[in-house]
Amino acid sequence: MNLSEVKSKLEFDKITGKILHYTYSPLGADKCVEIEFITDLNDLRTELDKVAEMKNILSLEGDLPLDGLKDIREIISKIKIEGFFISPSDFLDVLEFLRISRKLKNFFSMLSKRNDTNEGYCFKIAGNLFFDKILEHNIEITIDENGNVKDNASSVLNKIRKQINSQSSRLRKSLASILKRVSEKEYSQEDIITQRDGRYVIPVKTENKKFVQGIIHSSSASGATVFIEPTEIIELNNDLTELYFEEKREIENILRELVKQLRASLDELKLNTEILSEIDFIQAKARYAIELISVMPFIDKSSLNLKNAYHPVLLKSHKRSEVVPLNLELGENFNTLVISGPNAGGKTVTLKTVGLIQIMLQSGILVPVNPDSEFRLFKKIFISIGDEQSLENDLSTFSSHLKSIREIMEKADDDSLVLIDEIASGTDPVLGSALSASILNYLSEKNAYTIVTTHNSELKEFAYNTDKIENGSLEFNIQTLSPNFNFITGIPGQSFTFEIAGKFDFPEKVLKDAHDRLDVNESRLEDLLKELNEAKQKYSDLKNKFDIDNSRLKGLISLYEQKLNEIKKNEKELKFKAKIEAENIIKNANKLVENTIKKIREDKLQPKEIKAVFKSESEKILSIEEDVDSVTVLKEEIKINDTVRFKGTNSTGEVIDIINGKASVNSNGIVIKTSLNELEKISFENAKRVYGSESSVEINSGDISISLDIRGKYPDEITDEVEKFILDSVKYGLHEVSIIHGKGTGKLREKVHLILKGMNIVKSYRLGSWNEGDTGVTIAEL
Repeated sequence: MNLSEVKSKLEFDKITGKILHYTYSPLGADKCVEIEFITDLNDLRTELDKVAEMKNILSLEGDLPLDGLKDIREIISKIKIEGFFISPSDFLDVLEFLRISRKLKNFFSMLSKRNDTNEGYCFKIAGNLFFDKILEHNIEITIDENGNVKDNASSVLNKIRKQINSQSSRLRKSLASILKRVSEKEYSQEDIITQRDGRYVIPVKTENKKFVQGIIHSSSASGATVFIEPTEIIELNNDLTELYFEEKREIENILRELVKQLRASLDELKLNTEILSEIDFIQAKARYAIELISVMPFIDKSSLNLKNAYHPVLLKSHKRSEVVPLNLELGENFNTLVISGPNAGGKTVTLKTVGLIQIMLQSGILVPVNPDSEFRLFKKIFISIGDEQSLENDLSTFSSHLKSIREIMEKADDDSLVLIDEIASGTDPVLGSALSASILNYLSEKNAYTIVTTHNSELKEFAYNTDKIENGSLEFNIQTLSPNFNFITGIPGQSFTFEIAGKFDFPEKVLKDAHDRLDVNESRLEDLLKELNEAKQKYSDLKNKFDIDNSRLKGLISLYEQKLNEIKKNEKELKFKAKIEAENIIKNANKLVENTIKKIREDKLQPKEIKAVFKSESEKILSIEEDVDSVTVLKEEIKINDTVRFKGTNSTGEVIDIINGKASVNSNGIVIKTSLNELEKISFENAKRVYGSESSVEINSGDISISLDIRGKYPDEITDEVEKFILDSVKYGLHEVSIIHGKGTGKLREKVHLILKGMNIVKSYRLGSWNEGDTGVTIAEL
C-alpha cells in the first residue's frame, strides 16, 4: 500500500483542495499537488514554523498583497530563446508580476521595521525579491491596458499609424462614392462598407455581380450576397495593406527590444517565481489554519496524545460547536487500541481523525487540536478501511481485507501507524476473533502503533487481558440510544444490538428469545458493560454538576476579591477624610482657645467669670468632636442585630449570628467570625451604618504577626514553621507577609523559596527591596 492510497482513503484530497482554494495563482496551486510527506523532525519543524509565522502575520496584518499574481514561468521559457518575442498580453502579465513582487517586498520591509525584526523565513525570502521600476515603466509606456502596443511606443510606429488612418479615410471615401452609385442601380444588398481578408469591400446581390467590376472575396452563408472589392480601389487597398505590414514589422521590433530588457533580468525573474510560489503556498496553508483554528503541537514525542482534535472535513460541513473533539492517547502505556461500540457510533470517524490529522501534520499543515497535544513522527502509515472487494482480481471483500492486512504485517515496524476498520469481519465470528487477536498480538510485538475497530466481544476481552493492548469506546446515551462521540480509554463499547432493535419496534418475544440464546458469559459481559455505561453516565452527570458548581465558586471568589478591593479603596478614602476633619478640629479648638485667652485679657474677667467662659468654650470643642464620632460603648450583653466594634480598632459591624460564644459580624460586606470577648457593643448617634452583601472569613483570638524571623535556624527544620505561618496568615485574612531569613550563604533563602513554591495559596513571592530588608527578607503575596 503506497501513501497515495492512504491519502485517498483518508480524504486528504479535500484538505489539499481547500488549501488550493486559498492560493492566488498556479504558482502556489502547483505546490498543493506536490505536498511532501515529511519524516525528518527538523525538516518538519522548519516547515510548520513557516506556516505558524505566516499565520501570525495574516492574523495581525490581513491578507498579503498577492491579488492578481500571474504565473510567468512559460513566458520565461519563451524569452530564453534568442530572437524570440512574446505577445503584448504576455508583457502585461510580466508587468503585474513585477508590481506584486515590489509590493510584497515593501510589505515585509515595512513590517520588519515596525516590529524591529526580520528573523522569520518569510521575511528573509521576501527580502530577496527582485523588482525594476524602470522595466515596469518601459512596459507601461509601450503596452496599453487592453494589450495593444501604444501609438507612441516609437516615432516610426506613430508615423505609420497616422498614414494608416489617412489611407483608410481616403479609401472609405472612394468606396462610399462607388456604393452610392451601385445602390442607385439597386445592385447592392445593403448600403454598408465592410472588410474581408483585411480589404475593404461592398455587398452586392449575387445576380448583379457582373455589373460591378472588381475582385470577389467571399459570399454570404445563404449565397444571396457576394462581397466585391471594386477595381477603382484595388490600388488604395494595396497601399493600406502595405502600411499594415509596416506596422506589424515595427511592433515586432518594439517587442524584441522590450524582450531584450526582460532577458537581462531572466535569472532574477526566475528566482521571483520560486519565492512567490513558496510564499503563495505558505499563506494558503496559513489561511486554512486560521479557518480551522489550527496550531502547531508538540511533535518530538514518543507517543500520541490528541487533545480536542477535530476532523477537518467535519468542520467544513458542520459548525465547530456541533463537532465533538477527540481526546485519545496511544503509545505511552500501550501501543494497540481496540475501539468497540455500536454501528454509527463514531468508531470509523475516530480512526480517520487520527490518520488524517497525522498526515496533515507530516505534510507541514497546522492541525485543529489543542496546542499541548503531542505527536510522534511515523515513517509509514497503513490503513485498511471500507469495502476493498476486487472484481479485477476476483477477490471478495474479506479476501481483499486479509490481503491488505498481510501486506501491513509484512511492512509495519516501530515507526508505523496502522489503522484497521472492522478487523477480520465478514467471516465466522469465532474464527475471526482468533485471527484478529493473533494479528494484533503480532503488530504489538513489532511495536507498531495500531488502532482497530470491532464489534467482537472476544476481542474486547483479549484487549483487556493483554499487555500493551487497550480497549476504547465512544460514549453512548443509553436513554436516547444515540452516540455522544466522547472517546473513553480503558472501557470497551457495548453493541446495544437488542436495545436498538427494540427502538425499531421488534416484537418483545423475538428480543427475549434472542437474549436467551446468548452464551452465559456473553450475556454477563453485555450486562456488565451496560452497568458500566450507566455508572459512567452518572459520573458524567456528576462531573457536569461539579463543573457548574466550580464555576459558581470561582465567580464568588472573584466577587469577594472585588469587594475586598472596594473595602481597601474606601478605607483609604475614609482615612483621608478623617485626617482632614481632625485637622479642622484642631484648628477650631486652637481658635477657641485663642479667643478665650483674648476675651480674658480684654475684659479683665474675674476668676469666677473665667471659669464660666472655659466651661462654655469646652462644650463647643466637645460638640465638634461629637459631630465627628459620636460613638458610645454600651455595657450590655451582645445580641443578634447589635452594632459592635472590634476591641482596639475602629472597625465596626452588625452581629448576624451567635453560636457557642462566637459571633458572626457583617463588617462592610465581609462576615467575620470571632469570639464575643473580642467585641464591644456600641451605639452610633450620627454615623451612618453600611453593611454590604456577605463574604466570610474566620479570625481566631491570639497574636497576629505579619513577619516570621527564622534567622539562625537550619534549612531542614523550618518547613513546618513556615507552612504554619503562611496558613495562619491566610486564616487571619493577611494578604502580604515577610519571612526574615538573613543573607548568609543563601541556603535558608533557597529553602524558604522552595516551600513557598509548593504552596498553592502563595500567589507570588519576591526578595525585599532596600527599605524592606533587601535579600535578607522574602515578601510573600497570599
